Amino acid sequence: MNLWELLQYIWLGVLQGLTEPWPVSSSGHLVIFQHFFGLGTPDLHFEVFLNGASLLAVLLIYRKDLVELAGGTVRYTMSRDPSYYPFFRLTLMLFIATIPAVVIGGLFSDEIGGELTTTTSVAVALLVTGTALWLIHKLNGSKQEGEITALDAVIIGLAQMLALAPGISRSGATIVAAMFRKIEPTVALKFSFFLSIPVSVGSLLLLAPEIYVAWTQPDQFMYYTISFIAATLVSIVAIKVLIDAVASGKLLYFALYCFTVATLLFIFS
Repeated sequence: MNLWELLQYIWLGVLQGLTEPWPVSSSGHLVIFQHFFGLGTPDLHFEVFLNGASLLAVLLIYRKDLVELAGGTVRYTMSRDPSYYPFFRLTLMLFIATIPAVVIGGLFSDEIGGELTTTTSVAVALLVTGTALWLIHKLNGSKQEGEITALDAVIIGLAQMLALAPGISRSGATIVAAMFRKIEPTVALKFSFFLSIPVSVGSLLLLAPEIYVAWTQPDQFMYYTISFIAATLVSIVAIKVLIDAVASGKLLYFALYCFTVATLLFIFS
């Protein structure tokens, strides 16, 4: 096992674990580290593989809510018991919010990703992300899960679509859109994380054959496994930090981080 290569894989896991849940753009940070530090940009299947670690962290942290949501949706579908309707309705809102990213991502992701992978474009995108976080960081809406409308879901879904551009954070865009629609901050965050699940699962299923072949190679198995473990553990910590930040109204710190990184990119690019 090559120690330097092992450290690179561990760092890729840590980078994914921190920047995927936080509203600072994981794809933008990959561009930055590739440009300044020569860090090899991972293949798409490896990037999706590590995204699966962040997905696992979401499933672990929100496991009780997700089991309740899935169970309630199934029970309402089978029995039409009105007591389970709120679960079915929230699932429907998540489905509606997923549509824009799936449609636009499927049609234009290659074009968008290919055109917006320079440090300058990432800097601009981070400024947009930081500005959006700055504008909404004091908002304190009151809408709960059962009050999210179809229009709210569409707007949040369109915001998620913007994250196809490196530097635009998926979590940041969806949280901003949800809070703009007067959704209570912790509910906005939960909706954002739940919304990440269908796209992440779909990407994993789509690239499962490539991931399996690469992961099971004798010279890659340990690297992939350690990177995945690192990404999972760091994601769990990062998500908990973000939950606390949203609950205490500290999204401003993430905005300041985006401004700082964008400024440094403009200076040194």
